[in-house]
Amino acid sequence: MRVHTYVIATDAGSAPNYDPPAVTLAVCKPRIRKKARVGDMVLAFAGSKLNPTSGHSVVWAGIVSELLTFAEYWNDPRFDFKKPDHTDVPDNFYKPTNGGLIWQPNPVHGPEAQDRDTGGLNVLVFIYAWRFGALGPPLPKQFDLRMVSRRIERIADLPDFESRRLESWLNAQSHATVELSNQGKCYNNKLPPSPPARPGSPSKRCR
Repeated sequence: MRVHTYVIATDAGSAPNYDPPAVTLAVCKPRIRKKARVGDMVLAFAGSKLNPTSGHSVVWAGIVSELLTFAEYWNDPRFDFKKPDHTDVPDNFYKPTNGGLIWQPNPVHGPEAQDRDTGGLNVLVFIYAWRFGALGPPLPKQFDLRMVSRRIERIADLPDFESRRLESWLNAQSHATVELSNQGKCYNNKLPPSPPARPGSPSKRCR
């Protein structure tokens, strides 16, 4: 499994967007959105403003289940509730028209952000995701995924056994929130139903 790691400065609910039916990453992090593929993991560490006491706490992580273009994202009725007229923290605000994209007024990004946002080419969809928040658990050093620099993004290739260990570790953490697209619900610090098992990975639910 490829793991894309980065430092998240704010976790306000738009990048990533945690609204149902699935966690999405549609704005910010254009390099990750351009490089990530289905089956990759994205994992974010808390920035110093989010968590000044730990530089290695995990805010959220997810496994990419779909790659969508911005036109596909806008036209997919599953994601209508991520548009500006349905939520205070939208990420679905680039409307396709005449072969291009038109920015839609929203409280997250102004029109000046369009080139950077759409430069990422893809919208990432995560059926399997874990949200811990600013004070999430520190990632053990043994995974060798901690950020050396707070200003860059990293890509690491984990062998299968390490990938399974990482998923098991994420599942074992407390105060986790799992977003399940097939359930159509967000669970906030509650024990959710077990997610469907991924092939070759543990099916343990978060606690």
